[in-house]
Amino acid sequence: MNERGNQDWLTELADPASPEALADLRSILLRGLRAALSNKIDEDLETVTEDFAQDALLKILDDLESFRGESRFTAWAQKIAINVAFSEVRRRRWKDV
Repeated sequence: MNERGNQDWLTELADPASPEALADLRSILLRGLRAALSNKIDEDLETVTEDFAQDALLKILDDLESFRGESRFTAWAQKIAINVAFSEVRRRRWKDV
């Protein structure tokens, strides 16, 4: 995995996104999601985190222009991924209520 700065991430993920940058970001998101969700869900962790990572990647790519550079890009992306995951976990929990 390449060590990238904020501007490198933004450049490589701009349209058209670099497949290598997408793969690197996906692996970073998966690692963070596994850690955040390991004790919060009862389902298959690998499958669920894979779905959440894909949803988060789409949201991140749509919101690239909103990145202000006040933190590392990967921290910002992780925050989005965690928010996407927690929102979906919450929605699933209350679906049948």
